[in-house]
Amino acid sequence: MPINVAIAGATGHLGPNVVRAFLDASVHPSQVKRVVVFTRTATSAAAQGLKDLGAEVIEGAPSVEGFKDIDVFVSVLNDRVPTDARDTYTQAAIEAGVKVYFPNDFVADPRVLDFEHPVYKMKVAHANNAREMGSGKTKVISVYPGQFLEYLFGAGALIGLDTVNRTYTVAGHPNNKFSNTSTADVGSALVRLSLLAIENPASVPDHVRLSGDAVSVAGLAKIVGDERGETIEVKTTDAAETKQKFIDNPADLLSLVKYVFGSGLMDFSTKNDNELVNPGESFWKWKTVNDAVKENKGVFRP
Repeated sequence: MPINVAIAGATGHLGPNVVRAFLDASVHPSQVKRVVVFTRTATSAAAQGLKDLGAEVIEGAPSVEGFKDIDVFVSVLNDRVPTDARDTYTQAAIEAGVKVYFPNDFVADPRVLDFEHPVYKMKVAHANNAREMGSGKTKVISVYPGQFLEYLFGAGALIGLDTVNRTYTVAGHPNNKFSNTSTADVGSALVRLSLLAIENPASVPDHVRLSGDAVSVAGLAKIVGDERGETIEVKTTDAAETKQKFIDNPADLLSLVKYVFGSGLMDFSTKNDNELVNPGESFWKWKTVNDAVKENKGVFRP
């Protein structure tokens, strides 16, 4: 029987691609019947765009009534939404009978990080609360796709990737890899995980790692340099000093990104769940760093 899906935070960066994936002709309406989007302003251009795609737009916070007949709840709420609000939405979903919940745990896997940070503490606290609230009723799945591929050059020189001045800087070892997954591929993975978990919750682990591709800063410099016909110099800075910066100032997320890129902590290339969601790339082809660089030449393309 086709499933019904609700998404909160769908008007952000990741959200539209999640909506598109659930409404793709390969699964909608044969496997996905309804896609409901909760938004603060239903008349916004972003919300109207999702409605044009075929989503049902509900204005206001997620509620028990809004979750009626929903099987899967995907949260892509931004990190400014506090834990208590997330818990309230999740409780409403569980009370309404939602069977599968994806909290916004995207990017790094906090289980392997060698530091504490308020954002990750908030994510872990909410996911733990959700599992406790939904025990025996709702399957909670945390998905860690590494860096969103589209974000890789978004901050450019701010995170050490200064393509224009042909200099990349990494905090730590330049050959340590970090995983990257495009937002479209994350959306496709969420569709597959939803269908698998609805059919058999035990077939999907509580924690899922994705790795569309993995690259080091040194490797990235080579890829971008070859595409541009230039040589990009790779410089290193002290990892411990960079780490201390965002520990002392949690708002310094740019230092956190620089540290994670060079630490190897976000390298999911050898231990991931790619084959679970997309065996042999039978459902789609993962977008690679090479693919992205051919499109953007190593600079941000809005």
